[in-house]
Order: sequence, then C-alpha cells, then structure tokens
Amino acid sequence: MILSVHGLSRSFGGLTVVDDVSLQVGAGTALGVVGPNGAGKTTLLNLLDGVLAADAGRIELDGRDVTRASAAQRCRAGVGRTHQTPRPFSGMTVFENVLVGAVHGAGLSAGAAHRSAVGCLERTGLLHRANELAGDLRLLDRKRLELSRALACAPRLLLLDEIAGGLTDAELPELIAIVREVRDGGTAVIWIEHIVHALLEVADRMLCLAQGAVLAEGEPAAVLDDPAVREVYLGSSVEGLGGVTAVPAAGEGLPAAEPGERP
Repeated sequence: MILSVHGLSRSFGGLTVVDDVSLQVGAGTALGVVGPNGAGKTTLLNLLDGVLAADAGRIELDGRDVTRASAAQRCRAGVGRTHQTPRPFSGMTVFENVLVGAVHGAGLSAGAAHRSAVGCLERTGLLHRANELAGDLRLLDRKRLELSRALACAPRLLLLDEIAGGLTDAELPELIAIVREVRDGGTAVIWIEHIVHALLEVADRMLCLAQGAVLAEGEPAAVLDDPAVREVYLGSSVEGLGGVTAVPAAGEGLPAAEPGERP
C-alpha cells in the first residue's frame, strides 16, 4: 500500500473534527471521499499532507511512518496536493509556477526540473499558456495549473480537494480524463468532491465522512446506496446509480463548515 492510515484523529478545542479514521490506498487506485460540509474532509487532507499535526493515529507512506514528518518532508517523500481554491503565484508565469513544484517539491536539478515542468504542462493541456501570467488564467486553467504544480512534485500519492468545483459540465470531462490518466499511471489518488458523478468516473472505492468519522466505505455503488449515507449527505430523494443522484448545493441543509473548509 502507498498510504495506510490508522486511527487518525484531530480536535480543535473541544470539537473533534477527524475521529479515529483508518483507510488504505494502493498504487494506481483512487479513493473518492464524500460527506457534508463540516464532515472533516479537508482537515483529513491537511493531516495527510502535514499541514496539521494529528492528535492520535499513525500515517504510513510506502510502509514508512510519516506521522510526525513536516509538510515539506512529506512532499519530498511523494505527497502532492491541490486545494479547493487554486493558489498560483499570480505574478509568475504558468511555467514558473510549475517549475517551483519541480525544484522545491521534487528536489530536481535545474535541467531535470525544466523537463519535468514541460511534461506536466503537456500532461494537463496547459503548455500553450506556459508564458502567460498565472493570475490571468480562467478557472479551468487555474485548476489545470494547480494540478500541474502538484504533479511536478512527482507524487506517489495525490490529494485532490474539490478540484472539479466551479467547473461547467462541459469542462468536467477534460479534468476527469487527466485525473484518470494520473491514476492509471500508478499514482494513488484521494479525491474529495461534491460533484459525485465526477468521482464515479475515477474512484475505485468511496468513503463517506460524517462528523469526522467514517460512515461508510466500499464500492462506490454500495456507499451511495447506503441508507445512512443518503440520510446524512445525499438526501432521501436519491435513486441510486440507476437513477439521478441528487447532491445538495454547498451549504444547503448541511452542518456549518469545519475549520479550513469552505462554507
């Protein structure tokens, strides 16, 4: 297994945001993560990439304990991350943004980093915008840049936080195809997403979080058809995979957002 998580927990004051979460993700597989806002999804990624320290539990990457490793150390060890809202260096070019990931994330030499940056931009269909300022990109291309920078870190584990959010139905297939290609290339992927039909195109397994704890995990169809999942997240009108999956709008009838997660 590339990633093994055992009994991971994190609290803010008296509020437990991630509660005894365990999961595993192997090479070339994708785990989709769903749940209402405030369920602990983004906090879980922050624990996995080292932005937050766990109160309890163990995180193993390729069998090595990285529970106390810093975010920079985990990045060098093979953890890449995108964020809900793209965070480019707006005054730098698209190419320079990706070059930063290759040099400081993957630790490549100048020549190797240059080649890696070009390859990542080709992979995400953004090479033709390499010399444009990152701050001038539209949303889809900002998402592509966010993914390009993560890929430039040469991840064995790629963490995606609502990377499809804000995209139109016409734009989604391009992004889904890129994520699927990354997974098929042997990278382990954990993808948080409210757009469930996008997850279903890529995820081999699915996990639902509720109030920080694992509510259900397994085959995507089984998780989405679980009555407890429908009750807490999808709503009572869901027909399952044979019908239309009704996903509530962000914040609609859902708990308040957790620290670090958008409302």
